[in-house]
Amino acid sequence: MSADARDGDRSTTATASGRTLMVVAAVVLGALLVLVLALIIGDGRPKASPVGVPDPGPLTGWGLPISRLAMDLCAIGALGSLLYAVVLAPSRKEELEGTAAKATRVAANFAWGWLAATIVLLLLTVSDFMAAPIGSTGFTTAITSVVVQTSQGRGLGLVAILVLVVASSARGIKTLNGAGLLLVLALAALLPPALTGHSADAANHDIATSSLLVHIVAATVWVGGLLAVIVFARKAADVLQTAAKRFSALALWCFIATGASGVVNAWVRLDAIPQLWESRYGWLVIGKSLALIGLGAFGFWHRRRTLVDLEAAKAGAFRRLAVVEVAVMAGAVALAVALARTPTPVPEERSISWSPGEAIIGRDLPPVTFDRILTLWRLDIVVLGIAATVLVLYFVGVVRLVRRGDKWPVGRSIALVAAVLLGTVVLTGGVATYAPALFSAHMVQHMTLTMLVPILLAMSAPITLALRALPPSGRSGGRGPREWILVLLHSRVARVLTHPVVALSLYILTLYGFYFSPLFETAMRSHAAHLVMHAHFLLVGSLYFWPIIGLDPMPRRLPPLGRMLMLFASIPFHAFFGVIVMSSSTLIGGDWYRALALPWANPVADQNLGGGIAWAAAEIPTLIVLGVVFFQWLRSDERAAARADRHGAADLAAYNARLAAIAEHDRRAANG
Repeated sequence: MSADARDGDRSTTATASGRTLMVVAAVVLGALLVLVLALIIGDGRPKASPVGVPDPGPLTGWGLPISRLAMDLCAIGALGSLLYAVVLAPSRKEELEGTAAKATRVAANFAWGWLAATIVLLLLTVSDFMAAPIGSTGFTTAITSVVVQTSQGRGLGLVAILVLVVASSARGIKTLNGAGLLLVLALAALLPPALTGHSADAANHDIATSSLLVHIVAATVWVGGLLAVIVFARKAADVLQTAAKRFSALALWCFIATGASGVVNAWVRLDAIPQLWESRYGWLVIGKSLALIGLGAFGFWHRRRTLVDLEAAKAGAFRRLAVVEVAVMAGAVALAVALARTPTPVPEERSISWSPGEAIIGRDLPPVTFDRILTLWRLDIVVLGIAATVLVLYFVGVVRLVRRGDKWPVGRSIALVAAVLLGTVVLTGGVATYAPALFSAHMVQHMTLTMLVPILLAMSAPITLALRALPPSGRSGGRGPREWILVLLHSRVARVLTHPVVALSLYILTLYGFYFSPLFETAMRSHAAHLVMHAHFLLVGSLYFWPIIGLDPMPRRLPPLGRMLMLFASIPFHAFFGVIVMSSSTLIGGDWYRALALPWANPVADQNLGGGIAWAAAEIPTLIVLGVVFFQWLRSDERAAARADRHGAADLAAYNARLAAIAEHDRRAANG
C-alpha cells in the first residue's frame, strides 16, 4: 500500500472518529438540556433555603441530578460494551478478538467514568445530608458517617466497589467467560441505588422498589446494547447484520419490561389518572411515556425495514435511525433522573399518623382471616416478570419441538405450569401479604420455595428442553444461549454445587443458619434482602432436588439408590428444626416482630405454628419425590431387562444358526 493510500485511510478513520465524537457530544448535551428543562417544569430544580436554615448551595443542588445523569450514561456505556462483547458480537473463538476485544477496552473507559461520577455523587450526597457545601467543617468525617449509617451512602459505596473491579479488570480480560463475569458485576452495580433510594422507604415500597429494579436493568440493557451496536459494528456490514439481529430479539424483551415497570412506577406514585395532566410529576411521566412510544415505533420500523435492508447490505437507514433512537433514549434517561427529584402526588415520606407496623412494612395489614389469605394480593413485578418470561420461553421451546416433529411429554409441561403458578401465588398472594408480619406465612413461603417449586421445576426438565429447542450459534459464530448453558453445565462451579454432600449441606444449613442468626431479621427489614432471600431458597432447593429427580443433564448422575439416600438424609434435620421452632418460647427475629406491634398478632404462638408447618411440610414433597425416583428405578430396570432380552434373543439366534451350520456341514460330509 502506498504512503498516500495509508494517509488517506488514516484521514478517513480520523474523520469518522471525529463525527462519532460530535454525535456523542450532541447526544450528551441534549440529555443535559432535557434534564434542566424537566427539573424546571417538574419543579424539581434546587431552591435556596429560607434565611437561617442551612443550605448546601447551588453546586450541590444542581450537581446531584447532573452527576446522577453522568453516572447513568457511563453505566449505560460500560454495560452496553460488555453486553456487545459477550452476547452481540459475532466471534468463533473463546478468546475475545476484533470488535469484542475493543468493546471490553471501551467498557473500561466508561467504567472509570462511572466510578468518577459515583464518587462525585457520593460527595454531593454527603453535602446534601449535612446541608453544607463540600469541604465545609466536618465534611471528611461526615463521609464515613454517611457511608456507614445511611442506606444511600452504603448503596453508592457498594456501586463504587463493584465498578472499580469492572474498571480495573476490563482491559485485561481476554476470554469470553471473563467478560461474562464482568457483565454480571456491571448488572449488579446498577441495583444498589434503586434498593436504597426514596422508593425503598415510601409507602408501597416493595412494589415501587421491584418495579424500579426491573425498569433500571431493562432500560440500561436496551440503551447500552443499541449504543454498542452503533459504535462497534458500524464499519463491517456482516458484523452489523449479526449484532443487530441479536440485539433486536433482546430489545423486544427490554421494551416490554421497561414499559410494564414504568406503568407500575407511575401507578404507585399517582393517586388517580387525572393527576397525569394535573400534576407536574404527571407531565414528566407523559413525556417519558411519549418517548417510550416513539422508541417502540422505531423498533417496529427496524423490524419491518432496516433489518431487511441490512440483509441486503444496506446499512445507512439502520445507522441513521439508530442514532436518532439513542438520542431519544438519552433524553428518556434524563427525564428519569428528573422524575426522581420531582415531588410526587403521593407523598413518599412516611406519615406521622401511620401505625408502627404500617410505617415499617409500608402498608396497613388487617387481622388475618382465611378469606383474606385467599383474596388479598400483593403484586410484585419482579416475580410476575420472571414468571411470565419462564412460561413464554418454555412453551416457545415446546412449540419448536412439535413443529419439527419431536415429542415433549405433556406431564413435564404441566409440572412447569404448576411450579410457576405455585411460586407466583405464594410470592404475590395472601401469603405474601402477611409474610412480613407472620412467621407462619413466611414459613409457608420458605417450604414452598425450597421444596414444592424446585421439585416441580426439576420434573419439567427445562434444561433438556432448552438444549433440544435452542439452535447452535451456527455460521454467525459466538456463544449463543445454548452454548452458555453447556458452559455453565460443565463448569467447575456446577460440579461443586451439585455434589451430593455440598447440595445436602446447603439445603440443611439454610434452615439452621438463616433462622438461628441475624440473617432472618436483616432479610425482613429490607425488600432487597427479601428478594435475595427468596432467590436463595429457590436456588438451594433446586440444587438439592435437581440431582435427585435426575431428568435434566448434570455434571454427575446418581443411581436410584443414591437419590433415595440423599432424599432421606435431609428428613431428620428438617423434622428436628420444626420441633425446635414449634416448642421454643424464644422469638426468632424478636426485635422485628416487637417493632411491628400488631395488636391482633401473637408472635410466639404464630412462630410455634410456623414450626409445625416446617415439621409437617416435608411429608408430601418427600412422598412425591420418592414416587418419582421409584418409578424411574422401575423404568430403568425394565429398560435393562429389555436390553438383556434383546441381547439374549440375539445370542440364541446366533447359537441356533451355529448349530444349523454345523448340522449342514455334517450332512454334506456324510453325502460327500
